[in-house]
Amino acid sequence: MRKLLFILLLAGSTFASEDTFNEDLIFGDTGSNSPKNEIRRNTEVTYSPFEKDAYLTSSFGENRGTRYHAGIDYSTNMEEGWPILAPEDGRVKEIRTSPFGYGKVMFFQGKSGKTWVFAHQSSFGKLDIQVRSKQYATHKNDVTLHPNTPYRKGDTLTFSGSTGIGNPHLHLEVRLDKDRVVSPCVLGALCLDTIAPQIFAGAIWQGNSIAVTSAEAIEKGCMVTPVKNEFGLYLALKIADYSREPKDNPMAIRRLEVWRYDEKIYSKVVDTLRYSKMADVRNELLWTEEADTAGDWHYIPAKIAPLSKYTIEVEDFAGNITKRVFTLHPKCNGNKPITQVKNQTAPVYTFLGKTMLNLFMCRSGYSFRVLGDKDEVLADDLCSAMSQKITTLGRVLQDYPTAKYIEYSANASSTGDGKAIDERIAVFRRTPYQTNINWKADLGNGTVVTQKITGIPVAKLDSTPIAMAVTRTHTDSLDFFEFHPKGLQLKNWNVCIDNKGDKAPLYWLGETTRDWFIFDKQTKGKTRCASANELRDVAAIQNDEPASIGFPYWANSYIEGISQPVLKIPFVYKYDGIANGNAITAKAKGKWIAVEYDSEPREFVLEGSKVPDAGETITLQIIDEAKRKIKFEVTVPDL
Repeated sequence: MRKLLFILLLAGSTFASEDTFNEDLIFGDTGSNSPKNEIRRNTEVTYSPFEKDAYLTSSFGENRGTRYHAGIDYSTNMEEGWPILAPEDGRVKEIRTSPFGYGKVMFFQGKSGKTWVFAHQSSFGKLDIQVRSKQYATHKNDVTLHPNTPYRKGDTLTFSGSTGIGNPHLHLEVRLDKDRVVSPCVLGALCLDTIAPQIFAGAIWQGNSIAVTSAEAIEKGCMVTPVKNEFGLYLALKIADYSREPKDNPMAIRRLEVWRYDEKIYSKVVDTLRYSKMADVRNELLWTEEADTAGDWHYIPAKIAPLSKYTIEVEDFAGNITKRVFTLHPKCNGNKPITQVKNQTAPVYTFLGKTMLNLFMCRSGYSFRVLGDKDEVLADDLCSAMSQKITTLGRVLQDYPTAKYIEYSANASSTGDGKAIDERIAVFRRTPYQTNINWKADLGNGTVVTQKITGIPVAKLDSTPIAMAVTRTHTDSLDFFEFHPKGLQLKNWNVCIDNKGDKAPLYWLGETTRDWFIFDKQTKGKTRCASANELRDVAAIQNDEPASIGFPYWANSYIEGISQPVLKIPFVYKYDGIANGNAITAKAKGKWIAVEYDSEPREFVLEGSKVPDAGETITLQIIDEAKRKIKFEVTVPDL
């Protein structure tokens, strides 16, 4: 399991992305000769990292949870060992090894002053000798070196792989200085993409009234408005790009522009990014519970007026363009329902950065009622009181401004899992410009959740009050706490859970992996507390199941650019993996052996020439993320 890092992108701590973003990588040696001029787009292909074509699998500026993707990813057809060529004359300023994030990563500074970053490598070629020497000198698996080795344009720099997070691929990024990164596509790097961007849906809202329109209706020139002929409307568009068939990897777009008649009311071109502005991702790409499905919801920070014709133009990094023209109507022919949730069982969820309430569950036998601060009943039958069955929680609080809880219940036949349910949703109505909150919520059955929140962002245009919620969710394998609206960026979120004296550690739920990650820093005792800078789901998990290993086997991997035998040992765990490569120690006959940990598919990899003979043993020790030391004795199999 990848480690939860507390990265100081703002003034507070944050979750690391599930493809763990290492803050240290921001401040690598990028040189002092970085160009200061504005980057001009180069539409001519002047550099390919390989001696063969390779399609994009991820583009510049993709949504990576708490940040944007700072580079591009190339498919290597699930193969390792593709030679990667130098983009210009320059020197290798830095190389690093890690089982997470960028894995084996090389920083190459060209004569232009730009720093080219090559991540997830299998081998650094001839520089592997220096890596190995430092590992054995320091007895550390994770090391950093500054070789300053010169290469000419077109020389083989390094070799593609799958170290760090992900299947075999190449991550390429270009840094202009310590804060700015630029899309390799606009510098002339090969960016093969044969499919124009797709607009999957649109949403118009005013306050707490939202209308969603499908791609089919938008193609016919229609967008649904929730209010007739009124101003002060806001727009979001769900968009994704693909490079080829089959459409496996939805990517980001380069340019999005919106016109009202002939007036351009919005324009955004993503050719450069700043690390200092990465947290803007949550204001520009709105969080939804189906965030792991194709496409992102792009918020258009311009007021939309009725009785107007709008044109949308979307461009990918290869220059493919999609255009749509529409007007606003109360209804649209061909409009189809849009998925708003995924992996969601509770009636409260997050959609377009707003807390939503699913009253369609009333049709399945669920009942809802609204309670005040002293549990007085404000609405005994919310199903009958609310005409909209998919509604924002803000709309409920608009009708019941003193509401503190929404109770919901259903019998065993209504829930569909054979278990009756009786839970409450604690609700909080934040005023438009309230930036700090102290909130204590009693969820019943001896459970109290306390939140201290600072630095809530204030929207520049949409001043709709934020409705916040917390509830307890039951699943077959685990009970956990949901916090909404998810994805809300904060200066600091300190959450404390007193769950009937449960002293189990706190974990947070990964957005796309659906894995649980332990909070690295948290208090102990009756009440557990942890901090981050974004709302996520939280669980108290008592994990008494230690990690284990599978049967070792021989395979091949790239060392010094050559395919060579390695011993692989599968690593098996439920919740607590390892924090870094230095949490692993391998010894044979008392001698230390370097170990590479492949976090996908969770295997320890040992260089074959360093492994003892078949039948002899290797002692493998790990320190897992719960700080437990676990030892294994591994018998070396026949080669």
